[in-house]
Amino acid sequence: MRSTVVLIVLLVLVAFAVPHAGRAAAGDGNDLLAKHRAFVGWTFGDGTFTSWREVTRWKPSASPAPSGTPDPDATPTPPYIINSVRRGALYHDAQARENSPVRSDDGFTGRVFWRANENGFVVTLLEDAARLAISSNAFDDEEVSKLPGTLHGNAKVGTVDVQIVRVQPGPGFPIDLYVDANGAYRRVVVSPDDAENRETVDIDNYIDGLPGKKIVGEYHSSSAGSYVVDKFEPNVPVEDAELIPPRPRATWSFGPPEPFPIDFHHYTAVYGNSGASAVMVHASINGHDGNFILDSGSAGILLFGDYARNLGLKRLGGGASSGVNGNIVRTSTVMIDSLSIGPSVLHNVLAAQSGGTAFPGEDGLIGFDVLANAIVDVDLDTNRMTIFDPAKFAPTVSKGATAFPVDLSEFVPQLHITVGNGIDSFTIVDTGNSSEVVLSDVLRTSGKIVGLTGQISLGGGSVMDDSIYLGGVDGTSAYPVPCMRLNHMSVGPYPFENGRVCFGPERAFGKKGGLIGIDFLRHFNWTFDYPDGKLILTPNHLK
Repeated sequence: MRSTVVLIVLLVLVAFAVPHAGRAAAGDGNDLLAKHRAFVGWTFGDGTFTSWREVTRWKPSASPAPSGTPDPDATPTPPYIINSVRRGALYHDAQARENSPVRSDDGFTGRVFWRANENGFVVTLLEDAARLAISSNAFDDEEVSKLPGTLHGNAKVGTVDVQIVRVQPGPGFPIDLYVDANGAYRRVVVSPDDAENRETVDIDNYIDGLPGKKIVGEYHSSSAGSYVVDKFEPNVPVEDAELIPPRPRATWSFGPPEPFPIDFHHYTAVYGNSGASAVMVHASINGHDGNFILDSGSAGILLFGDYARNLGLKRLGGGASSGVNGNIVRTSTVMIDSLSIGPSVLHNVLAAQSGGTAFPGEDGLIGFDVLANAIVDVDLDTNRMTIFDPAKFAPTVSKGATAFPVDLSEFVPQLHITVGNGIDSFTIVDTGNSSEVVLSDVLRTSGKIVGLTGQISLGGGSVMDDSIYLGGVDGTSAYPVPCMRLNHMSVGPYPFENGRVCFGPERAFGKKGGLIGIDFLRHFNWTFDYPDGKLILTPNHLK
């Protein structure tokens, strides 16, 4: 199950303050859970395993030659390794390629689940990410077999007959456990009724963690591949320092907090769109000047085209980026020695490099890794930006401004907005997108939004049909997406009357997601205070 936990993170130990299963009526699933407890020989909190260290390796598949046999000359993929430490319900996982400096971390401190990206910048998991973390952790430490269970039918996992038992770990997502005749779990499905958050892992083998005490030894999923436990050390000392998040590996040298110029750039019309805008920041990477979009919707830093190639940065590994189209763009992970922005410098920061270019004049995007451990103020009244040291500066909220708590679980700022007649959407605040608001097309096709001939209505608003071509790091879509104007939207206390809403694919936005673009955000000055989990919007004088 570790592959589903790889980057999930939330809040309180209440996740484990769950009722334990007592004897109940036959056939309600508790007998199967009791059979599982007997099969593994232990449960969470019974003293069998008070702590452990574990090394889990990705199990590569051989690449077949044209004849169908493994190619002996194929270059093997470096193993993906997860080093885990656990003490009770508390854990810290570190995931990396073998002999690679690129790693990410996640864990549970007893108070919060957390996640750290490749640069060591840490976020707290909230909402659905937190629920997923609660349930996955309850499975990993054998808490789930102590919960009340209900039967949910029969199935086969491969050729093995199983019965499905559903449990509910506190405020987490429900879990379906596929139990065979011996009591072994053959499959675990977290959030089985919600495809957007569903995680499915098949259990291939159990091993003895202690004599007669079984743990999962091998597992696989269609999305993450196969993993095998390479080493397991039970009941070893685990210090408090091993269970806390890492220190950032990318670090700032803050200069004086002096405003420096930025450009609110307007593009010409592209692919039938009415045009696009972006905040462009002049910066220098390893002494090479460039122009970058300030993109709060980017989970990191992405370098483009000839500019990136001319830097000659060493490739540390492969990766991928996706954008508003939901398509995937292959990237390389590279190390930047210095990223100079105004009078401040970010050192030793990992970034992604792509061969593509979104618009002429762009050399890349700067997103989460620039915003994560600084306070960044963007004043569109004066076209100035200021970077502050969060250890020395605390932003204030002026009259008429609003400090929004933001969910940074995915390394982008997300908040809830209200669309039409009380429809909730969980949106990314995306300064890198030129639209007003983009929502999941599921909200339109599900009946919450009703399309009419020549008109579309949502929550009482109706307008003429419209369309745009969405574009991002994954390129500009070849197909238009529908848009309309609504009589009302609201972002916190700020109403947005007669604004245009467009609808992107479910693969990019899920069922209720979306983004707030720059054509809405340009009416505000922005203060990104990620160290305190806030975004401050201050109405400006732009029309």
